[in-house]
Amino acid sequence: MKKVFILITIPFLIFFTGCFSNLPNLTLSKVEWYTTTEKYNDLTFGFIHLKVSGLTEGDKVTVITYGDGVITEQELDLDLEKHFNQDVIIKFTHMADNEPRIHTTVITAYKGCRYIKVNLKSEELTYLK
Repeated sequence: MKKVFILITIPFLIFFTGCFSNLPNLTLSKVEWYTTTEKYNDLTFGFIHLKVSGLTEGDKVTVITYGDGVITEQELDLDLEKHFNQDVIIKFTHMADNEPRIHTTVITAYKGCRYIKVNLKSEELTYLK
């Protein structure tokens, strides 16, 4: 019985110590929320944008979007120095209004099985002025 316990424990410890040590660095240098609208026939679509830039030492950086009702993890483009600078539509609606709302998203940097998350929250935004 001891041999089975040791065989299971060693891979478990190797996996978890490797995945939770040395988290990738994620530095955000610009976070800007804003809205835009577009008119299609009788509908006014509203879009919540996030301009985000920064630096990571991870393999990839993603941002959560939920524009069409489906939550998606969209990968941001990294250059050779692992900088990113992108304008992402976080959410959209076909019924833009002037009701102030706060929006949120999560940016995640991945390096192998390790990751770090940053929660972002907008100020109150309206689609229509």
